[in-house]
Amino acid sequence: MKGDVTKRNREIEAVVFDLDDTLVESTVDFPKFKGRVIDMIVSLGEDRSDYRPEETVVAIINGFEKRMRSKDVSETEIARRLAMLDRIMDEVEMERVSETVAYEGALRLLRLLKKNGIKIGVLTRGCEGYARAALSNTKLLDLVDAIECRNSNTKPKPNPEAYLKLVDALGVSKNNTIFVGDHPLDAQCAANAGVPFIAVRTGDVPDRTLRKAGCVAIFRDVGEMADWFDGVLG
Repeated sequence: MKGDVTKRNREIEAVVFDLDDTLVESTVDFPKFKGRVIDMIVSLGEDRSDYRPEETVVAIINGFEKRMRSKDVSETEIARRLAMLDRIMDEVEMERVSETVAYEGALRLLRLLKKNGIKIGVLTRGCEGYARAALSNTKLLDLVDAIECRNSNTKPKPNPEAYLKLVDALGVSKNNTIFVGDHPLDAQCAANAGVPFIAVRTGDVPDRTLRKAGCVAIFRDVGEMADWFDGVLG
């Protein structure tokens, strides 16, 4: 499968990375993260049984938004409630961001890409403060050309809107980009944007799930990806 990417290497102008569990080891307490989101939703009058902690935050918030519209809640009020959820998520994300560490090989991979004139983007559902702090703490921030975050007034992944906005900020053609991530949500975003998806195993998602999601290559981690890119670009 890695050969499929090799065929594209001369056309690659930018690589877009997911952040948590792709470039850096996440320090976000996701059970707490989802628990506080659900608690807030319930405080807004929703039935707790409609929101399951085992769902992704994406599914939880999408479900909440859909139910609000089915109840004819005004768009202004929906926006206000979503902003409340955003603030809760921001708080939990920032709690331990100072403990963030990069995966071995992440710095080498980004330096290698930059050395070869390839631009680097980061697409995350984390808030901007968290993303910049996590990248800064791991010495990756100065190598990143553009970041697209949860609260940047675009529809987040798996919707392709945020990816396409990021590509525009990078100043490259969408067709000359690849997306690297650890989760089927990332793969779905890549498919919706019409770009190749490369997976890393650091998110603990089984290979069969990643393949089913449509990835064109799977690497152990970004360190192994750096070794591969070094050979291809070299």
